[in-house]
Amino acid sequence: MRNPAVGFVEAEGFTPIFDAVDAMVKATEVEVTKVVRLGGGIVAVAVRGDLATVEEAIDIGEETARAKSRSVRSIVFASPCDAVSALAAEPQLVGN
Repeated sequence: MRNPAVGFVEAEGFTPIFDAVDAMVKATEVEVTKVVRLGGGIVAVAVRGDLATVEEAIDIGEETARAKSRSVRSIVFASPCDAVSALAAEPQLVGN
């Protein structure tokens, strides 16, 4: 079975990420799997769903976060391997 698409947005601080999450879930039907502090002030959110929805949500989330943070990054995996799917479900595996 193929893994659903996953996407990540990271920014400096919780406020830009919380704004991004709010905008993503209001505009799309993605599942927010986790918000996690990665260290150095960087906070990330992971979402999953069908590819088109994840792409749209990540675009919206990145744009929203950029309004409050100078450093925003994002990535979408259309058909992630099992390891990336596990990180989307439990991003704290990256570290704290």
